[in-house]
Amino acid sequence: MPPLGARRTPHRRWPRHAARSVLVAAFLLPLTVLSTGLLTASATPAPSTRLEDQLDRQNREADALVEQYNQSNEALKKIRLTLKGLRAEASGAEDDLRKLQATLGARASAAYTQGAGSAVAAVLGSDDPAAAIARVQVLDLLAAHDGDLMDQLGVAGQAFDERRRNLVAAEKAQAAEVERLAAKKAEVERAADKTRALLARMRAADRPAAPSAPSSPVAPPPPSGGGGGGSGSAAAAVAYARAQVGKPYCYGGSGPGCFDCSGLTLMAWAQAGVSLPHSSASQYNVGRRISASELQPGDLIFYYSPISHVSIYIGGGQRISATHTGDYVRVQSLGSSIVGYARPNG
Repeated sequence: MPPLGARRTPHRRWPRHAARSVLVAAFLLPLTVLSTGLLTASATPAPSTRLEDQLDRQNREADALVEQYNQSNEALKKIRLTLKGLRAEASGAEDDLRKLQATLGARASAAYTQGAGSAVAAVLGSDDPAAAIARVQVLDLLAAHDGDLMDQLGVAGQAFDERRRNLVAAEKAQAAEVERLAAKKAEVERAADKTRALLARMRAADRPAAPSAPSSPVAPPPPSGGGGGGSGSAAAAVAYARAQVGKPYCYGGSGPGCFDCSGLTLMAWAQAGVSLPHSSASQYNVGRRISASELQPGDLIFYYSPISHVSIYIGGGQRISATHTGDYVRVQSLGSSIVGYARPNG
């Protein structure tokens, strides 16, 4: 105990404003840390976002490769048709050549059997001048005919040689095209493998937006008042496209089990008796160009520059499209990156 009479030293107290500052700081510190964490998280894209951007770029690349593959395939078909025609022409020329050779062979055989002077002796030994003149004319005609046969033989031989050279050149072109097509197909396969790997990573990360099969195998009915079915041939094309919703995408596919974008539109319009090439760019070139204001169900919508994707319009601001590797034939809004519209039956 302190001695009697001594003054007690009071406990030192913090100023009230200092105490309040400490309390406020203690309260705000967790909020500050939380706010800083949120800012950092917002500044750095989430893995799923980065994967989505990567997938979008990969799909665009794959679309372009698929378009090149389809164009190469169309070129290959044309070469094969040309080859078929050249083979028929070469075969015809060879037949003509053999016929002429047989005719001249028969003429030469007759001349050898009868003797070279038999015809002249027959003319000179004739007692009838008119008959002699007639025989001379016949000999002239026969000589001229033999000359014509020789000329025809030469022309036929040249024609056959020319067609044979064309055939060989076309065969070489076809071999080169097949080789280029195989290389292009390998590129597409590598791109598809990359896309599949990305999709697997997304699903592993439980990414909600990873492509999945539509819940319904059939497209929803056309919007009321939207003219979603079209009419005539366009209606047949739209009906076919609707029936394919839910089927998987596959590059180079034209059904019935799977489709790529131009394979779907090709088959849709085939139901209306309209033949389209298996290439989105080629379909744009063969269709009648229309404006956005003219768009009707059945019309084709083309995307990107250069064109590498096509969809079929079904009305009400919607389209049906075979999207990309790992996805399905879907009903979608028109979207962006549209470069043009065309009407196949225009």
